[in-house]
Amino acid sequence: MNEILNLYKNKKTVFDFDDLKAIFAISNTQVLKNKIQYLKAKNILSSPTRWIYTLQDKEIDKFELVNKIYSPSYISFFSALYYHSIIFQYQNDVYLAYKKTDEKKILDFSIKLKSLKKEILLNPDWIINNWFYSIATKERAFLDTIYLFWDIYFDNIRELDYDEVIRLLSIYKNKSLEKKAKSYFLK
Repeated sequence: MNEILNLYKNKKTVFDFDDLKAIFAISNTQVLKNKIQYLKAKNILSSPTRWIYTLQDKEIDKFELVNKIYSPSYISFFSALYYHSIIFQYQNDVYLAYKKTDEKKILDFSIKLKSLKKEILLNPDWIINNWFYSIATKERAFLDTIYLFWDIYFDNIRELDYDEVIRLLSIYKNKSLEKKAKSYFLK
């Protein structure tokens, strides 16, 4: 039962099959599947979606969960803007930059997938990776948001670094976006 203790000591709140394989040191797939089923039956593990597991009585980090389900992706748009205090309106839903647009309800929130061009999505500049999830910097979230939603009100625009916004515009290769982004700083 030491491996269960290892699960609780782990800083992660979300595990995939490979994570559990490493924590339990089980190489046989069927043995691991049986172990997972046993732990689910004992209400130690739960599975919010296929092949993703959480501890039943440990609070889940929503950002970690959505990044584990959808890859490659990063937290952006309204979720990242709220996280960085650029907007103040809390939204329970998690906005994720991803290869396609979709929406999925999971647990008590929705995952709002927003499609970005491959060149933008896969560009690692101004993405913070803390080993649990990836999130856009405030400047990247700002540009992602106006890139897709265009006319948005930002509560705390002065927290953005104008020079960083200008440097970051190069990955979007969009003159209209450049003009729109600059207009927010002229107000």
